Amino acid sequence: MTTAPLFYKKVVPLNKEQHRKLYIETVEGFGFARQTNSLYIAAVEFANISREYPIVFGNDSNGGIFPVVLLGLKNNQNLFINGKGAWKATYIPAYVRRYPFILASTDTDAGQFTVCIDEAYTGFNTAEEGQALFDETGEHTPMLQQAVDFLKDYQNHVQLTTAFCQNMQDLDLLEPMQATIEMRSGEKLAIGGFQCVNRKKLIALQDDKMADLVKNGQMELIYTHLLSMNNVTTLMNMLN
Repeated sequence: MTTAPLFYKKVVPLNKEQHRKLYIETVEGFGFARQTNSLYIAAVEFANISREYPIVFGNDSNGGIFPVVLLGLKNNQNLFINGKGAWKATYIPAYVRRYPFILASTDTDAGQFTVCIDEAYTGFNTAEEGQALFDETGEHTPMLQQAVDFLKDYQNHVQLTTAFCQNMQDLDLLEPMQATIEMRSGEKLAIGGFQCVNRKKLIALQDDKMADLVKNGQMELIYTHLLSMNNVTTLMNMLN
């Protein structure tokens, strides 16, 4: 296994023998994501995300890019979780909603995935509290099957998102995001480490490249990203 993703502490493959007697109880709130100021999002989420959050692009260790939603203006800060752990926005990113389940690539084939869980999740128990993961025959319960179906659907959207991001790089449309925000208190916050679409580069694209973006639906994603940047003001107001 690779390094655990954000707020996952002990990722292990789900095994019907090892976890046959495991139950899951809903833990109220999203306290596990309280110190996360940005999260990966899939392209299919752009429309919902853009109504409440800024969408930017991050860099991975292999030189690629990926879209992220900004949740805070400081490190380890999620402005969308209140003191009781409730999420304060209407739309909750899928990355959060899939927890404590996750798909992980196998060591032998990066194109194959196995269903995993975060064993550190406090909602797991063997006291038969909540819902069982497996039935008496060792098959998935409806609850677990629903979670697995969600993971598979999410992974399909991840692949489509990767293709979109690769095209953004191929067209050289991105530039480093440099912004300094002055709070009411006089404190200045520098937002860096992310990228956004350069409007001048977008306008300067050749007609055939522009037409391709429109036909494959990626132009809509680009404009949604650009419009979402107005929500940086929302984060400022929440922080103030």
